Amino acid sequence: MNSRSIQDIAKAANVSVGLFYNYYKSKNDILLQQYVKADEIFNEFVSNGIKGCTSKEKIKNYMLFYIEFVEEQPFDFIKILYNNSNTLFIKEGRAMQTLLNPIIEEAIDAGEITVPMKVNEINEYLYQGMRGLIFHWCLYNGSFDIYKRAEKYLDLMIKAL
Repeated sequence: MNSRSIQDIAKAANVSVGLFYNYYKSKNDILLQQYVKADEIFNEFVSNGIKGCTSKEKIKNYMLFYIEFVEEQPFDFIKILYNNSNTLFIKEGRAMQTLLNPIIEEAIDAGEITVPMKVNEINEYLYQGMRGLIFHWCLYNGSFDIYKRAEKYLDLMIKAL
């Protein structure tokens, strides 16, 4: 979780190091807690119904919700989260990612997606594109409208399917 020490985190949170350890075993536990929270938010989003007349529109709206979710987080946290040593992104079975699979399956069944790729490959393709965009946004300190750029890139990515 970046090079920040427990002391740095405790200081930034205005708590003692001892209090930090009352709630977390390690810095990684902070990230795990956020992943659980994110999965709950995505479960709720899907249970409320994803808007879109076609499955491809639903896929786009799902991924734009992901971008909105990222934008709502503290920017410093996002900069810590999006780095190449955070292997929590590749943890299989997370709701945030698996909830997209039935929508992709629906698009394949409806003939909207015709590329010879498996559902998981398409899911990974979409998430790789958006994570790359988020990483780029972090590199540029949030200096561009990530949502507008995501809309543009998703149109291109989804059209290719």
